[in-house]
This record gives sequence, structure tokens and C-alpha cells, in this order.
Amino acid sequence: MKKKIGLIFFLFFGLTTIAQIKPETFVIEMPVVTTSVCKKEIREQFLQKVDKLKGRLDEEISRRKDETKKNTKGMDEQAAKNMMSQMGVSVSDADIQKMKTATKEEKKAMADKMMQQTMNMSVDEAQKVSKMSKAGKQAWAEGMTTEMMADAQANPDKYKAAQKSSMGMYEMAQEQSQLAQKIQTGLQKFSEQLEEFDKLKVKAKLEFEACEKKVDKEFENKVNHVLGDEYYETIKLQKEACYQAYCGFLIPKYKTLLLDRFNAIVATGDDYNRMDVLANQLTSATTGSKKVVYEPGLMYLEALKDYMRYLENLP
Repeated sequence: MKKKIGLIFFLFFGLTTIAQIKPETFVIEMPVVTTSVCKKEIREQFLQKVDKLKGRLDEEISRRKDETKKNTKGMDEQAAKNMMSQMGVSVSDADIQKMKTATKEEKKAMADKMMQQTMNMSVDEAQKVSKMSKAGKQAWAEGMTTEMMADAQANPDKYKAAQKSSMGMYEMAQEQSQLAQKIQTGLQKFSEQLEEFDKLKVKAKLEFEACEKKVDKEFENKVNHVLGDEYYETIKLQKEACYQAYCGFLIPKYKTLLLDRFNAIVATGDDYNRMDVLANQLTSATTGSKKVVYEPGLMYLEALKDYMRYLENLP
């Protein structure tokens, strides 16, 4: 009995524990670049740590995307049905399915039915309007507007749901756009800083290569002498000094650059999460479903993954 209880306890709490890894977990474990990576052994250890953490991050992102894919199944049909319902058009699940395989004539008949319910006109009448002159279209639009306003006054509840939904979706989309712009501004700043660093890197690499060529030149000048192991070791040490000068110049600057970017990502963590929440709310408003499609934190995780590629490519 105790074993069964223990197994149930493990399955319940074990599964719920591994179900989701929050972005903050990866933030805490994120490796930090130091000048010690100029040493071969330390660099290898650092890159191994980055690779291992990135593997776990990839797994979590993939898991979340798989869940999103499952949750969005059938959402298109649900969104179409919900929007039509808000417009006052009565549509069943059978109607939605029929639209997928309907013939041209059947689709026209369904479109006629919907337009009659919403605009009190047929598809043929709409096509006639499209062929009218500019003055004719204007006169028709004015008449249609007057008719709709009169209908709205006579049946105020008919349009309330659609208006409320449209306003809510507009506000959410606007907030989403503002957050995206804020995030993009930070990314643009990093791109500009990275571009400046790359210029320094090119210059430093040329100096590093010149340093190595100088060592090789000294080797050529002494090629006729008896060369022992100690001499080869000296050459190796001289070239290592060239590399240490190159690495020692770039890494502190690269560290500052990446730390600035990492702090910016963490500072906007709530914004990334809010973007996911808004995506869920917009989906809910569109489909009428309360199902959570996106697990908040997905965009944050993807930002961290993008950051990690710079840890993988040390100068």
C-alpha cells in the first residue's frame, strides 16, 4: 500500500515538476565570459557548459512549441465561427467543416446567407455595387450607412459584443506593438555595439597574424642553425604570447558587450512574458476559447537562446 502511495506521489509531483522550466532558471545558470577563457582548457570547459545549457534550453523551447501546436489545432475554425457569431451570423460546426470541402456553388450559397444576415444583401448585389461608378458607390455607401445606423439604434444589443471585442483586441494589439518596439530598440542597440566590436576584432586579428608572421620570420632566419626541442618550445611560447595579447585585448570588451545585452534581456523579461499573455488573450478574443495556447516565457526563452549563440562564438 505504501509503495502504491509513493508511486502515485512520485508520478503526480514528478510529472508536474518536470513539465515546465521557467526562463529564470536559465538566467541563473547562464555562464559569464571572463578573461580566463583565453586559456585553452578554461575555454573548452566554458564552451562545454554553454553547450549543455543550450541543449536543455532547446528542449524546453521545443516542448513548449509542441504544446502550442497541439493547443492551436482547430483554432482557425473556432475563430471563424466566433467572428461570425459576433456579427450575428449563426454558424454550426457542421457549416464550418462544410466550407472546407464545399463546391463553388455551395460556397456562394453560404456567402449569400451570411451577407443577407449581416448586410441584408446578396453576393450578386455586392458584385453589382463593385461595378458602379464612383458616384454610384458613394450613394450606395451613404444609404447602407444610414440603414446600419438605424438598425444599430433599433437593435443596440446586436452590435455590442462585436464592438466590445474589436475595441479590446485593438488595445491588446496596440500594447503588443509597443512592447515589440521596446524589445526591438534594445536589440538594435546591441546590433550597433556588435558592429563596432567586429571592426575592432578585424583590426586586432590583423595585428595577431602580423605577430605570428614575425615569429615565423625569425624561425626562417635561424633555419640553418641546429634546432633543438627548446627552440621549438620558444617559438610556441612566442606565438602563444601573440594570441594572449589578441585575446586579452578583445575578451574584456566582449564581456562588457555581452553583459550589457544579457542585463537588457533580463530587464525586459516581464515584457517578453507579457507578449505571450497578450498573444493568449488575442487568441481567446478571436476564437472565444479560454484555452491557454502559449505558455508565458516562450519568447523570453527564445531571446536567451539567441543570446547564447554569442557565448558559443568567442573571439
